[in-house]
Amino acid sequence: MGEAAEQLWTVEAFLARGERPGVREELVDGRIVAMAPPRPVHGVVVQNTAFAIRRRLRPPCRLIGEAAIRIDDRTLFEADLAVACGRPDPRAETVDPVLVVEVLSPSTREFDLGRKAYAYSELPSCREIWLVDSEQRWVRVWRRLAEGWSVSLPMRGSVRFESAVLGDSIELDAFYEESGL
Repeated sequence: MGEAAEQLWTVEAFLARGERPGVREELVDGRIVAMAPPRPVHGVVVQNTAFAIRRRLRPPCRLIGEAAIRIDDRTLFEADLAVACGRPDPRAETVDPVLVVEVLSPSTREFDLGRKAYAYSELPSCREIWLVDSEQRWVRVWRRLAEGWSVSLPMRGSVRFESAVLGDSIELDAFYEESGL
């Protein structure tokens, strides 16, 4: 007897299931993928990064944590943080980000640095992507320029980098306060 065909989900069907408290999942190519609970240091880096962003935002832009970002009909990623500047729609289940932040964990590092970053870069609304490490003090910044994307080498230590989206210089040290890194 043959195996049953794998059920591939659409973003609409995935979202229609509703929230599942305590469960973090993404939809990747129609397959539901469970996300491991983050380590405490990951949460500290996310919160510090959120604070660094929030204090620089001006209306109508807003910061969204655990942002659902629709890539296509069968892929929905959950970014650690995103900034959206369109008019807020309380009925919207996904965001069109201008800035996406992924805090890298050991289990997701390669996927976030590769597939996710590339997918975010294909979104017309996205102008910056920050990939922030949770085990070492470094960030890689993607910036949309008129001629295409510029991707930095990892910036390490106590550096500052410019954010065109936020219109300010960002201190990497701020991301790692009280993290032990």
